[in-house]
Amino acid sequence: MALASVNSSYSGARWQQVPTQLSDAETARMAALFEERLNLPYSLCWHLASLGLNDETIADFLDPKLRTSLPDPYVMKDAEHAINLIKDIVKNKQPIGLFGDYDVDGACSAALFRLVLGAFGVPVWCHIPDRFKEGYGPNLEALKALKAQGAELILTVDCGITAHAPLAAAAEEGMSVIVIDHHKAGVVLPRAEAVINPNRIDDDSGLGHLCATAVCFLVLAGVVRVCRAQGITDQTGQLPDMMAVLDLVALATACDVVPLKGVNRAFVKQGLKVLGRRGNEGLRALMDIARLDQFPSMHTLGFVLGPRLNAGGRLGCSDLGVQILTNSDPDIADTLAMQIDRLNTDRRAEEAAVRIAAEQMAEEKLAAQPDLPVLVLARENWHEGVIGIVAGRLKDAYHRPVIIISFDAQGRGKGSARSVAGFSIGDQILAACELGHLKSGGGHDMAAGLSLDEAQLADFEMFLIDRARTVFSGVPNRVFRYCHSLSVAGCNSALVDGLDAVGPFGAGHAEPRFVITHCRLKNLRWMGKEKAHLSVLLDDGTASPLQAVSFGIAGTKLGQFLAKTPEPGPVRVLGRLQRDNWRGGGAVQFLIEDIAAS
Repeated sequence: MALASVNSSYSGARWQQVPTQLSDAETARMAALFEERLNLPYSLCWHLASLGLNDETIADFLDPKLRTSLPDPYVMKDAEHAINLIKDIVKNKQPIGLFGDYDVDGACSAALFRLVLGAFGVPVWCHIPDRFKEGYGPNLEALKALKAQGAELILTVDCGITAHAPLAAAAEEGMSVIVIDHHKAGVVLPRAEAVINPNRIDDDSGLGHLCATAVCFLVLAGVVRVCRAQGITDQTGQLPDMMAVLDLVALATACDVVPLKGVNRAFVKQGLKVLGRRGNEGLRALMDIARLDQFPSMHTLGFVLGPRLNAGGRLGCSDLGVQILTNSDPDIADTLAMQIDRLNTDRRAEEAAVRIAAEQMAEEKLAAQPDLPVLVLARENWHEGVIGIVAGRLKDAYHRPVIIISFDAQGRGKGSARSVAGFSIGDQILAACELGHLKSGGGHDMAAGLSLDEAQLADFEMFLIDRARTVFSGVPNRVFRYCHSLSVAGCNSALVDGLDAVGPFGAGHAEPRFVITHCRLKNLRWMGKEKAHLSVLLDDGTASPLQAVSFGIAGTKLGQFLAKTPEPGPVRVLGRLQRDNWRGGGAVQFLIEDIAAS
């Protein structure tokens, strides 16, 4: 059922129904067919039909398998050459060096190589740079240290594509380096034995949506395939079990916010099954310390495991992620998990301090220029380890790209950017570098990092504002896209079970939002220590009132409206449905994201 769009809700947002790839009539016909064949609620079948799925493609979508969706690694430029180089290392049991990034994707990429190559009996030395002392990407001293340890071949994983100077110097020193990355590449590639990056300008593999860990998985799958063909095994005659490390690929795919399309759906769907078996001691320990006693989900990946694994890199203990992901001793894993959990608590405190200051600065800027299409916020001595998280929080709050920059006492700045759909921040950062507005930088469509001098700040900000104004018309405004309308009676456990079957949800496959029309708000009350959260019952007369919550809305435009008008009369409520684990059983609750007049 199509609903009339909402031009301005109580939060000031617009509501639009998700556009369908088929005509309305064909979407409805296909939804009815799915409802009959799949035994799913019609609203979810409409969601599947709106994606353009049909009776030939629906099975693979709902149950994606790696055996049918895993690409041949050789479709990526330089992959065959790199795979053969790594195979030779494995055959001769020579040491290999890894230089990774300090985020989840970098840690998982390095852990993959250490686990898989280590299973062959290959010595694997790993270096994760200190964010504050070394900065992002390969540096010559660290590469030389890996070489001094005996590494015959060095891999940079989740980094290296813009490291022209250090990699050129490494080549002059006689080092053999392979770059495995996924960040935006410039016209000129770094000097290396091979550069595997599906986002190379000359790469036509169509795999630019993969995170670095997924690219590493493909490379390692190619290595195992060649080893099998040539009879290269471990000491017991076995080959590494690539399926056993899919939990790491799923984790990185979720945390790097890459689109859940193609093989990425299979990586996450199958990886969650592997994670549920808790075979990786490090991930088991992290789930235990987070008191996670349910089957893992996308929430587990993105909001339980991801922030904890990131905490070490953010606060100067960059190698903790690789350590815990590759440790097989339960006692050591538990000890590392406790250390990581403490760091995550510290990270939240640092983040809160920067966020409060950045929000104040954003409000001042928008009060002076309400139509700013992008926010560039800079201050001395903001904690570099949390500026990326804060940029993401403010991007969500203000619905526009946000760049947070921290300068040191000498005016040297490091920044982190988060963007919105339609404005590739990675492309803009590369362009700013080429024009001299930045010292360095890179990233992908939704996130990027950069460095600059304080004297460059004004020109960089103006450059971004000008670029953003060519993309956004008028003041950026939040738009909620909903899937279908529901009654309170339709918000049941069958629908929640169906959502589990239709997922995973994430970038590129958003969790469906629903609209409950013509209902009333009852028993409205504010919860939490700061009274920041809302609890309310939704009543449309079709069933017993439905429990609903809205988190962190006190102080927002919607929260202020409800505080003044707790009984606004008939309204439309937009949000998502989930199990109410607090009440247990088959209870469900509605997560309110917005409310509009009925």
